[in-house]
Amino acid sequence: MFSSIRNFLHRHKRKFIITGAVFGGLYILSSYAQRKLREWQEKEAKKFFEMTRKKQHFESTERTCNQTILSLSKIVSESILGLLNTEEIVQKLQENPENKLALWEQLKLMIFTRICVLVYALSILQVTLRVQLNIVGGYLYRDSVNDDDPLIDSDLQARYLSLCHHFVGQGVEDLVKQIEKAVKRVVEPVSLKKKITLQEVEQLFWSIQTILCTDTIDGDPVKKMVHYLVGHTEINEARLDTMVKETMDILESDEVTSIAMSSVSRSFSSVIDEIANLFVNKSPPTTKNHLEIDEHVITNGALKLGATPDGFVDVNKVELHFVKLIPVVNELITKNTCKGNTNIPDLLTQQLILNEKLKLLGANIYEVFSSSS
Repeated sequence: MFSSIRNFLHRHKRKFIITGAVFGGLYILSSYAQRKLREWQEKEAKKFFEMTRKKQHFESTERTCNQTILSLSKIVSESILGLLNTEEIVQKLQENPENKLALWEQLKLMIFTRICVLVYALSILQVTLRVQLNIVGGYLYRDSVNDDDPLIDSDLQARYLSLCHHFVGQGVEDLVKQIEKAVKRVVEPVSLKKKITLQEVEQLFWSIQTILCTDTIDGDPVKKMVHYLVGHTEINEARLDTMVKETMDILESDEVTSIAMSSVSRSFSSVIDEIANLFVNKSPPTTKNHLEIDEHVITNGALKLGATPDGFVDVNKVELHFVKLIPVVNELITKNTCKGNTNIPDLLTQQLILNEKLKLLGANIYEVFSSSS
């Protein structure tokens, strides 16, 4: 029996060898495939974990960014309203002074300056802060995943972010001076007695924006974001200098300039939408305490405007005496008379925070600085 088995194995030796080699190869291949599969699964799991961690960190950066913007926007708005204080003029007008014509002219210029400064200042602040905070966020994420020396410590972070505080103070004052000149060129020639349409009001804002965009002396405010950020200080520390130069490159890029200009234009459109409501809700004066300007009679009712119209009103065909429009536009800036019980500064801030282009800009900057080697 053993002899027959031996003969059988001898006769089929070649087959057994080939079969063994095949099964051995399959086993080795299977083991290799399983090992590679485990490595791939571990790699994907690690990648997913890193993506989740990065997403959470970015969302935290985004929340911090929004909170900082809200806080500083309020400070900037209050600074602008303080520098351009219309309440004192309105109070004097209510006392029926002898120089009421000069006061109305001053109020006219100041209100348009207020709105334009708010639009430009909040847009510049929004763009600058998003760039800065996402650069910091990117560096902090890289520090969290690397064991090397930190790229940015708390002291460097504080000094870098403090750069924007110059804009909140001196920067806003410089912006007010520049915009005042443009507003004076456009608005001063418009008579207080003139009946004005919404389209003409819109044209006033676009004319001011055009003058600022083509300003060859002071420069376009949007293209001066770098000046507002770092044009006032000397940078002596190497790492801070690197971060500032990176920030300058971004702020001076065509993409960021385009986004900032788009934000300014959209903000002006929102202002026009709010003013359009005033044309729809126009009403005649309600008091008899007259303020005379030449042959035209202005009443203190010009300080209060807002009766509900009867039926449909084509806002493009409505005309208002310019003098009646001025004080109610001022109320939009300082009181809760806009849609949603918000004033224009708050409205512009919320709109800019929700701006998808600005959000995408921040995300792209974070991705670049969190992934750099």
